[in-house]
Amino acid sequence: MMKETLGIILVQERFNAMRELTMHRTIASVPFGGRYRLIDFTLSSLVNSGVREVGISTRSNFYSLMDHIGSGKIWDLNRKKGGLTVFPQSGSITGSLAGASKVETLYSMLDYIKRSRAKYVLVCDSNIVGNIDYNKLLEYHIEKHAYLTVAYQKDVFDPSRFHGNAFLETDENGRVIDVTIDQGIQLHSKMALGIYIIERELLEFLISQCMAHNKLDFERNILQEMADDLDIYGWCCDEYVEKVDSIETFHNANMALLDPDIRNDLFMGDKIYTKVRDEMPTQHGENAIVENSMIADGCIIEGTVENSIIFRSVKVGKGAVIRNSIIMQSSEIGEDAIVENCITDKNVVISNGMKIVGAPNYPLVIAKGSKI
Repeated sequence: MMKETLGIILVQERFNAMRELTMHRTIASVPFGGRYRLIDFTLSSLVNSGVREVGISTRSNFYSLMDHIGSGKIWDLNRKKGGLTVFPQSGSITGSLAGASKVETLYSMLDYIKRSRAKYVLVCDSNIVGNIDYNKLLEYHIEKHAYLTVAYQKDVFDPSRFHGNAFLETDENGRVIDVTIDQGIQLHSKMALGIYIIERELLEFLISQCMAHNKLDFERNILQEMADDLDIYGWCCDEYVEKVDSIETFHNANMALLDPDIRNDLFMGDKIYTKVRDEMPTQHGENAIVENSMIADGCIIEGTVENSIIFRSVKVGKGAVIRNSIIMQSSEIGEDAIVENCITDKNVVISNGMKIVGAPNYPLVIAKGSKI
């Protein structure tokens, strides 16, 4: 059924909470889990579910994203018919400093959407970590005769997630009866994931209507305002899923990979595809100690690594200690250095004997290419 579905991935840029990690790249191309980029999970879930036509809309700082996805060959999307199409966007139609909204972005892609022969459109944000079977979502959508179906993560009680996210209340049949956005206190616990499925012609109509009335916020002007008039349903994503929209959620989602059950949920089913890089196997020194960590290939480990995610080609010197941290590609941790509760971007150098410690619930982020 998903072969009748057009996939749209929206790479939004309003991620000030990601600070240094999105300074030179889009949220979609933020490295994750030792060897992946965030967009790999959404792209792979679409392809594994049978989607063969995918449009990606991005904005500034998209070089690393374009370099990563290329022609889409890795995801079998380098096709003459359908396949992968990338839309670099200029900015907001209304001149908003925050950039184009989701409605504006979809409106700019309207000709592309209209030319598609797909019956359904699956709209996804690019910052969702999960291995999701979208066939289940479509089956639910059809079963409910829904106008629009939104995927959600259940039992979200963390107040830090309230800001910037939409939360749903559904009745016993799954129909959405209330939507809150930026809720100040705990009102609902079903957090919308930014994943929607809708019939193509209805999406075209709704987007055109919103633009004509200067209603540019998808969640407020469609999901929230139209919940009473349209049959909008919520679909619970029962698999492991995490929406990465802050340094804290990025850190937590990476650390979650150290849990074997979560790691199996993500990687033991359908494959998560990513750009392949040929590296030498990781070398462990005579006095190296590694506990409960994920270490990618091409590394040289001569110190201690505990509860951490180590990306490709990282060097850890003798006597160095890394705990509860994420060390990205081609970084160097000098001899006798201590790095704890930190996220180092690519090509970071920590000099011999340096001690860098962040808070357990608020990791310290070191920008790409920094030398300390």
